[in-house]
Amino acid sequence: MKLHPKRPPGRVDRKAAAYAFDIADLRGAGYTYEAIREALLDVGVVASTSALRREVQRLRTREVGSALHPAPGPPPPPLAPSASLQSHAPAPRPPPHDRPGGIRGRDVAEAFFSANPSNPLLKSQEIP
Repeated sequence: MKLHPKRPPGRVDRKAAAYAFDIADLRGAGYTYEAIREALLDVGVVASTSALRREVQRLRTREVGSALHPAPGPPPPPLAPSASLQSHAPAPRPPPHDRPGGIRGRDVAEAFFSANPSNPLLKSQEIP
């Protein structure tokens, strides 16, 4: 036997949870949270605009989570042989440097800042 709860998941005091899809639809249509809050007041649900934002965020998070974990189904079509070879090709390696340890980060930073002065008010040193 499988259980089917009547309430949405989460805390019991989430009054606006039952209207989460409606809230998201109204937000998508361009309504402000204050206008949506007033519409909920007409229905008898007292909620703050922060609560409405949280419900919309929970709904978005749930949608993103379901997109990351798709339902099982047929496997995706195989890639063309040339595309699969390109995706598994190793990245080109940078050329080795003269020093055995490579270039120090400090040297790279000094070279960058000497070529690109960070303070435009200071005159750069000109090499004669």
